[in-house]
Amino acid sequence: MYKIHTLENGLTIIGEEIPYLKSISLGIWINAGSRIENEKISGVSHFIEHMLFKGTKNRTSKDIASEIDNLGGQINAFTSKECTCYYVKLLDSHIDIGIDILSDMVLNPLFDEDDIEKEKSVILEELKMYEDSPEDLAYDLLTEHIYKGDPLGMNIIGTEDSLEGIEKKDIIDYFNKYYVPNNSVVSISGNFNFEEMVKKLELKFKDWKAKEVNIEFESAKFNPCSIAKNKDTEQVNIAITLDGIPAENTKEVYALSVVNTVFGGSISSRLFQKIREEQGLVYSIYSSQSLYKKCGEVGIYASMSKENLEQVYKMILDEIKSLRENYLTDKEIKESKEQLKGSYILGLESTSSRMMSIGKAMLLHNRVKTTDETLKLIDEVDKETINKVIDKIFNVDKLGVCIVGKDVE
Repeated sequence: MYKIHTLENGLTIIGEEIPYLKSISLGIWINAGSRIENEKISGVSHFIEHMLFKGTKNRTSKDIASEIDNLGGQINAFTSKECTCYYVKLLDSHIDIGIDILSDMVLNPLFDEDDIEKEKSVILEELKMYEDSPEDLAYDLLTEHIYKGDPLGMNIIGTEDSLEGIEKKDIIDYFNKYYVPNNSVVSISGNFNFEEMVKKLELKFKDWKAKEVNIEFESAKFNPCSIAKNKDTEQVNIAITLDGIPAENTKEVYALSVVNTVFGGSISSRLFQKIREEQGLVYSIYSSQSLYKKCGEVGIYASMSKENLEQVYKMILDEIKSLRENYLTDKEIKESKEQLKGSYILGLESTSSRMMSIGKAMLLHNRVKTTDETLKLIDEVDKETINKVIDKIFNVDKLGVCIVGKDVE
């Protein structure tokens, strides 16, 4: 059972006590991601994530890493389209050190001018690394085009031009605007006492000053498109996107989860079985669901030899058409629900996954579904809603398509 407490400065603390474990995962979530940036400072959310590991008024970057490493713990962070998270996973006896380090990073970053310039080079290398990954490149290019003109389409890392142009003032202005307690959540999962944890966190964060923050999203318009990128790769990579369901449409989100599991979300799915197992045309093929506020998408990815591209693409379109014409069988719906419930429960067997789940939900939606609520929502998915979702989404006339590979332009 989750417990929630909000400090006077607006910082929300959500925790789940699991006393039979010996570890704790703790994350500090900031309601700021690439979706609130503009082209000039594209990548600044991710840049700040890097900079918080470069040192504080009390610690060097080596101190931050070694203090956790020496305890056998983990410290990391990530930036997404809609949020940023800094987290640790430690033995329960060491959590005070984790709290001290994370709070120090968030409250006392240095933002040293020399470090900023050095980190630009590091992030540019990261950008090149993703460009060398055909799968990442295909999705990044596709996202840029289907959400053209909207911040949702911008790369989380930014571009070479935006990274070169980001200055210390941009970083500090953005940090001071969004890194405030009333725009943040601390989530904890593992072996701890919630009331004692609240006291520890209050001690660390009581002087963190609240400011007014107003983040509003419009629905990003989905633009069907077809693009190709020449890349010297052994395989051709194809990414396809369909206009999806917004995160807040709970009933339809769960219905789409059932559909996606049958369509391409598992190794027993239609795409995997028919295109890989029966025809042997690909090694990797899957579909996935991405949820954002006021919009969403369904992604399909496959990689194959160039000579198989046309056949694989045709088979994917045929499966989309078949789904739209014939929907799901009762057997598929029942099995998909069991798969979803099993995956959900198994995914909650680590403190880090539970911390991630409750933290993100609390930050972005201001509430967390209990395990029983989630299982009930899966069970209650009905055929009518499933058919409605299929009609709404699976349309071959409204696709985003990106092909990356050798001589594909």
